[in-house]
Amino acid sequence: MFEVTIGSSVTAMIISLGCYAIAAVGFIGIVAFACMDSYHSGKKDITDGLVLGEKQRNKNGYTSCKDKSNLLGAIAVCSTDLRPAGTVMVEGEPVDVVTEGDFVIKGDIVKIISTEGSKVVVRRI
Repeated sequence: MFEVTIGSSVTAMIISLGCYAIAAVGFIGIVAFACMDSYHSGKKDITDGLVLGEKQRNKNGYTSCKDKSNLLGAIAVCSTDLRPAGTVMVEGEPVDVVTEGDFVIKGDIVKIISTEGSKVVVRRI
């Protein structure tokens, strides 16, 4: 006997449409909440509450990292193994560094050969 089942594909289609409907209602609810929130708080735009309006500028004292160009040419002692990253002591202060690619053993003497932002590169001497 030959039997045809129509219900399985129809059921799957109804379930998927239901999921899409739930997602759409959720999205519309979020947008409506954002609109009501901006309306009641006196903001000009919906995105005012979502986007940072203030910028951090260098002239106001905000910097992403300390300038380490003053370390260029300094001689340092490795306080950890550099494989190839580690820590050296420069004038009693620890500095995170990387080598040009070589491994350097703790206690070796290195020279700072370049600085780029927070990256300090050393070479064994």
